[in-house]
Order: sequence, then structure tokens, then C-alpha cells
Amino acid sequence: MIKKRNLISILTLIFFIATDAKACLFGDLKEKNMQLIPIGKNTILNGSTIQMFNLFSPSCSLECYMRILNEKNLRFTKQGSLFYIGKEGGITLQLLSLSNNAMSARVICKAKNKLKYIQLPNYIKLSNPSTDFQSEDNGSVSRTMMFKNFKKNDYLNLVYQIQKQAKTSDLNSSFSYFELKDGSEVNLIFDMRKLINNLVVVYVEKSISHA
Repeated sequence: MIKKRNLISILTLIFFIATDAKACLFGDLKEKNMQLIPIGKNTILNGSTIQMFNLFSPSCSLECYMRILNEKNLRFTKQGSLFYIGKEGGITLQLLSLSNNAMSARVICKAKNKLKYIQLPNYIKLSNPSTDFQSEDNGSVSRTMMFKNFKKNDYLNLVYQIQKQAKTSDLNSSFSYFELKDGSEVNLIFDMRKLINNLVVVYVEKSISHA
């Protein structure tokens, strides 16, 4: 079963990522002491292949960085925990911690290569998701989809269809887990106390065999 901590991280990411990020921090966008560590692999968000980095700036705070961007006449905006730089199509920083002298953030930017989504089994019938996120980690690929205003009856029918094909399952009032016969996994998150609610589907493909 997908670890709860990993699932929370995935859900946090898809709620906070700005989907129009187009370019990475480089050249005059990078303060000299900034450290960028790649995270995730073969990542797709809403149809766009993206790159993600953990950023640590040990000697330049957000205010310091904003002054640098101002001096270079670079446009930027800040809304809550998101900091957006409007160059080369845009760069998004999800701010994680701030102090008077330092900051850390997650950087999201568009990648040049084009990747494809892994496909769910054909008996899982769903419409287009409002958010669609995929990444590779430790020899498996996970695809996380959110569907808004999903009906309880449709959810129960979905559970029934998957359970017929599953090797094992674990069901409760808010979460359903299925191990399929090919070793892949399906996780469904839905609050059955409500007639209409958001549905989150996490499909995990164990072996990497797609292009």
C-alpha cells in the first residue's frame, strides 16, 4: 500500500504547484550561493513535463532575492507561499521556510523532454481529471488524479469494478486500496459521508515499462 506520508506529499504538491511554470532558475535568475537539488524524476503535471528542485539559499533571504530581481528589471509576484518569476514563461517557487538571512523553497519549471502518462486499466472508467500529476520513484511510477464533484454512487460503482479485478483490497469509509493482479496498485480517496465530493485516484505501476 502506498505510504500515507508519501501520499500526503503528493497531494500537497498538486495543490500548491502553479501549472504555468515554464523555465528553470539559471544565469541571472540564480543568486550565486543558491543550492538547487533535483527532486522527482520523469514528472508530468497536467500534460506538461516538469522539473522540480529543492532550493536552499543560505545567505540571501526572500527580500534579498527580490532586490536582486528588481535590479535586473525582472517581473515577479508573491501570493501566500507561492513566488512567481515572469521570465522565459515563468518560474514558480513554493516557499518552505523564510528567515532574515536565508530561505528554502521548491522550484517548479517546465522540462524540454516530452513524457507520456501511464494508462489505467481499461475497466477503470473516469472522465478527464482537474489535476493530473505523475512521477517516478524507486522503480515505480505513480499517477495522481483529482476529480471534482464526484458522486457517491459513481464512486461505489468504481470500487465495485476495481474490486472484481483486484488481487487484494482494503476498504473503509474514506479510503480504498486495491492490489491488482499485475502487481500495480490503486488508491481511492473519497469521503462517503457526502453525496458529492472530490475524488483522488493514485495509480502505482510497479515496473517501468512505458516509453
